[in-house]
Amino acid sequence: MRKFIISTIILCYACSVNLQAQTNYRPHGSKNKDHSYFKKGTVNFISSSHQDIAWMDSIAACEKFRDEKMITPALAIMKVNPDYCFRVEDALSLREYLKRHPDRYNDILKYTKEGRLEWGGTYNMPYESMYDGEALIRETYLGRKWLKKMLPGCDFTIASNEDVPGRAMQMPQILAKAGIKYLDISRHEAGIYRWYSPDGSNVLMYTPGHYDGSGRDIWDVKTDEEKKKGIINHLNAWDVYFKTNKFKPALPILISTDWAQPMEFSSLMTSWNKSAKSEGLPELKFSSSAASFKALDAPNAKYEKLTGERPNVWLYIHGPTHEHALTASRMANRTLTAAEKFAAINATIQNDFSSYPEKDFTTAWENAIYADHGWGGKHGDMTDLTFRNKFEDAYTIANNILQKSLTSITQSIGFNKKGRAIVVFNPLSWERSDKVEVSVNVYGQDTLSYKIIDAASGVEVPSQLIKAKPVNGSDEVITLAFVADKVPSLGYKSYYLQPYINGLNKNGVPLAPTNASAIDVKANANVYENNFYKVEFAEGGLKSIFDKDLQTELLETPKLLGGEIFQLESVGNGAGEFSDVQPVTMNGFEKVSQYKPKWNCVEYGPVRKTWELTQQTKFATIHQTVTLYDNLKQIDFKAEILGFSGERYREYRMAFPLKQTQSKVAYEVPMGVVEVGKSEIKGAAGFSYGVQDYNTECSKVHPREVQDWFNASKNNTSVTISSSVAVFDWIDGTDTTNTSTVLQPILFSSRKSCHGEGNYYLQTGNHSFQFSFTSNQGDWQNSVHSGKQQNQPLQSVVLDVNQLKSGLPLSFSFAGVTGDNLVISTIKKSEDENNIIMRLVDMQGKTVDAKIQWFGKINGVNSTNIIEEEDKPLKNTNADINLKVKPYSIETIRIK
Repeated sequence: MRKFIISTIILCYACSVNLQAQTNYRPHGSKNKDHSYFKKGTVNFISSSHQDIAWMDSIAACEKFRDEKMITPALAIMKVNPDYCFRVEDALSLREYLKRHPDRYNDILKYTKEGRLEWGGTYNMPYESMYDGEALIRETYLGRKWLKKMLPGCDFTIASNEDVPGRAMQMPQILAKAGIKYLDISRHEAGIYRWYSPDGSNVLMYTPGHYDGSGRDIWDVKTDEEKKKGIINHLNAWDVYFKTNKFKPALPILISTDWAQPMEFSSLMTSWNKSAKSEGLPELKFSSSAASFKALDAPNAKYEKLTGERPNVWLYIHGPTHEHALTASRMANRTLTAAEKFAAINATIQNDFSSYPEKDFTTAWENAIYADHGWGGKHGDMTDLTFRNKFEDAYTIANNILQKSLTSITQSIGFNKKGRAIVVFNPLSWERSDKVEVSVNVYGQDTLSYKIIDAASGVEVPSQLIKAKPVNGSDEVITLAFVADKVPSLGYKSYYLQPYINGLNKNGVPLAPTNASAIDVKANANVYENNFYKVEFAEGGLKSIFDKDLQTELLETPKLLGGEIFQLESVGNGAGEFSDVQPVTMNGFEKVSQYKPKWNCVEYGPVRKTWELTQQTKFATIHQTVTLYDNLKQIDFKAEILGFSGERYREYRMAFPLKQTQSKVAYEVPMGVVEVGKSEIKGAAGFSYGVQDYNTECSKVHPREVQDWFNASKNNTSVTISSSVAVFDWIDGTDTTNTSTVLQPILFSSRKSCHGEGNYYLQTGNHSFQFSFTSNQGDWQNSVHSGKQQNQPLQSVVLDVNQLKSGLPLSFSFAGVTGDNLVISTIKKSEDENNIIMRLVDMQGKTVDAKIQWFGKINGVNSTNIIEEEDKPLKNTNADINLKVKPYSIETIRIK
């Protein structure tokens, strides 16, 4: 995708190297001059064309190319050449093509059944750790599962994700448990590997080094004699590797490049095979990827084992340089899983799945994972906007379903009192106490002062008026904050909203005690202390956070303050050809504290206290708030970067400089947790092609892609930051010699596409972020729950109870699972019938005899694979479903 676009100089040099024998496809540096091991074997040409959704041109132009220059010509060759095979990398390409050519369906089905036309088993080819776990799983739902339905009688056992120099640690498990056995990649040292997930699931993985460079000395030369020399070079390079590892002598050679048109090689194959036997050469033939892998998948072969995360060195192209899009993506993914859970619960309550919005969910997931790895490129501004719009559409659909489902569920609750009620829903699979903000329409009321009553106990819950919205001179909507205590797992808790008999009149005059306290002089002191923390404010950030439970100072702030925003130089070009992430520099460095802004207390009530500051800086206005809670051990940091000018090559970060050195750093990835220095693949990814050598040890690559939280721990003290951004760092960006841990959410950067005609990612305008800071004993294993809650907030529904009736309890859990190590990632209607699918994952590496609770009627339980096939019965009782969960395992069950 990228290699020949950076500059003409690199193009010329790379091509000259590509045409040198044994330099671009050497497996582990082999330079053998013999190829006798292959003399009775085969050389399998895998003909393909690498395709981003859009990179070489606009989305529409690339789709047209795939039609007119790739798939249609491949079908034409297959019609006249019964030996020809062609591989298409993903399922999205088939969807596009059939929309344009529904009349070609029979040809496609015929050639696919024959094994000559091949489709990759994932929806597209994304940055794997950019998406959360359920989104990655939908790659296989909308890939292999959809393909099997669309092309009955065919199977799809291979996936391709060739262009991305990064791998998610749980992707082998997702692929394997979706029935995908094989994976094509590149930008990795050439070889044939078994790539394992932590649970032991694995896929057989082949990489030629680089998808483009590996076959260039065959397809990019003119005469058959030159092509033969190129094939001999491949045989010589791989001979010792195949012989040593006892692979069958069936050498795959990928014939592909960006936007490649199908290449037939008829005369080459005829002349080669005519003399192959007499010259001691293998047979040359076309092959599908799956057939090539099957030939290599031998019981006695020795495969190098890979385990763990390969950090993505192109991570700047999506998260920091497309903040609005990635924020929408993350919101869409998390809202979709919450919506699935409560839509399935609602259908079970109603005993009717006819209103379950299955088509809407499919559309939303298609939008939510539409963006592949082709951000930027030619007309990249159009591509990037489409990706963002898809994410935003997915979120809108998901949120509409979620709110509709929650509202419907409230109608089944048996309230014991008339009036206005608040129902707080928990979309996560553990009981939690957490903050709630609820907006209430009070138009026409005589008071703005309300109290919140726990519906079950009748006890008043502390609440706080935080916002009133005037409409036409009258206050129509107020927003109240409170802490909902012990909201059940995947369930709800009910409250009543009661006006004070007297309160504030419409002119705001107090008539009685209110639920907000006056902000006095004490509130604006430099030090504030509650039951959990003692914090000291400084000009531009926090000087100190003292954990009263641990009796430990958490920050070390001689250079950067806690929660301080700073900006520095960030020169980079998206997914450019580099062996490591291009680092930031101190050129133009600026931090908020250099302006000495003051904090002002803006909220001081019985629920929370909030301070804010505003500071104009070189390229933007910085607005920040810090909030502490009376009954929650957490500190919320919110930041707005307002009116960013679009200055090129700038990066904004937030600093949490910890009083720790040599910390254990951990962070959430899709369906798992990476511990830095422990959970990555060993060593470096290695030589790829030409001048491209990924020689940085994977454990030393930084920053990193993150899902919901990142953590640092040392000496039994653990600090967790819930993340609203896609990328974070822990090495001081202002001083790489600093051995202290500085946790840094990377807010956004203004870099450039590496395409020669690509766009700048300037991101002018406003940006908003929020983080929750928590601390506790131990390490990250005690922080999984608190870290995820910020991005899966409690949901509230306000309703008027006009009549009393029996129904669901005032507080109730619909589902749950024993063990803090287990997370229920989704509950949904099964794809092909009216049953319930539940998926859970062990995040901590523990074997658990899990007891799973489900409130609905159970007529049997099966374990199934990730795409809901291959059912096996499980034991269950009327109360619990019993399931043995292995360490790091993703388990899917079907509840009948």
